[in-house]
Amino acid sequence: MIRNEDILLFKKSGEPGLETSHRSRTALLIRRLIAESIEVGATDIHVEPEEGKVRIRARVDGFLRDVTEYDTASGMKVVAAIKVLCDLDITRKHRMQDGSFSAKVEGRLVEFRVSSVEELQGDKMVIRILETRPEVIDMQRLGLPAATETELRGFLRQSQGMLLVSGPTGSGKSTTLYSLLREVDRKQRNVVAIEDPIEYRLDYVTQIAVDAKHGVTFASALRNSLRQDPNIIMLGEIRDAETAQIAIQAGLTGHLVFSTVHARDSAATVHRLLDLDIEAFLVANVINVSLAQRLVRILCRACRKKAAPERALAEKFGMDPGEQVWEAAGCDVCQGAGYRGRTGVFELMRVTKRIQGLIMDRGREDDIRKVAIEEGMLPIQRAAMEKVRVGVTSMAEVNRVLG
Repeated sequence: MIRNEDILLFKKSGEPGLETSHRSRTALLIRRLIAESIEVGATDIHVEPEEGKVRIRARVDGFLRDVTEYDTASGMKVVAAIKVLCDLDITRKHRMQDGSFSAKVEGRLVEFRVSSVEELQGDKMVIRILETRPEVIDMQRLGLPAATETELRGFLRQSQGMLLVSGPTGSGKSTTLYSLLREVDRKQRNVVAIEDPIEYRLDYVTQIAVDAKHGVTFASALRNSLRQDPNIIMLGEIRDAETAQIAIQAGLTGHLVFSTVHARDSAATVHRLLDLDIEAFLVANVINVSLAQRLVRILCRACRKKAAPERALAEKFGMDPGEQVWEAAGCDVCQGAGYRGRTGVFELMRVTKRIQGLIMDRGREDDIRKVAIEEGMLPIQRAAMEKVRVGVTSMAEVNRVLG
């Protein structure tokens, strides 16, 4: 358990914050809030004013859960004190404000990014929790099927080409890219990562932060990085035609390129580049691997239980209605959620000769997907159901994530 005295607060400027009043009730509330949120693995803290109270919720495994409540006076003091930590104007109303502060928690530095907005009952504040040196997890912990991991390791041994990871915001795409970078020989290969923002630190990697206010875009940073003799380039996201064009040229001219796009699945990723007016023969010849992914919550091992699936879900996912599967229950260990942690669900499409031909003919997504399955691709829905059958997650969770 994290103790209040093990948390030291610092302003955005780096100066100590609230230290002269560290025994005040407001300072203690902030430290306790930080401690409890970190202990449950929260990524965000929501401070929400309501009539007669201020509700505190934390986002854990993608879901908000109630943490505590303050009376209005105490809650607004907490909001004001956090604004002071962020060097924000506590007198400014009716405008959004963004800031940050940091804390040493049991000796490790944690950064907090704050967004404040005035709403009906007062200031609502959302605090993002960012570890300054989070652990880059290895590929074995991503939740990859053995065959998918083998394919990815094969790609990492190549000297040029492109791997694209697709999925919605918050589906773990950046974590996957960093895990791949962790596996390459960074001491003997020049690796450049262009990110918005920089989420992890890796030795032997040149990491460049996108800063649009100062003219550093994905495209400009990528163009300049090509003058730095890179072997491997990790590009946080392909958002526009200019970035896509430069990345593709890099992948065709002796560089190994990893990036992400927003697309529904592996086949749709191809069409995302075509929609950016990239010539079909370039797309067909540069992409080696298209990887789609989602995150699903992991059933709590302490309380999961077996039950027959709902008939509608069983029919939807092609299961025998009498087949027993694991489902969530809820206990003290998981704080009633029924789940603890998240894991990835993946769909890997190799761009084979047949798929290259379809791309050059600008074939439909459905046709590309059909050929990929014929050639061994495990569709993401079936990959998710494999995790249901072995008790990693529930059918209800798969339905929530994949619909």
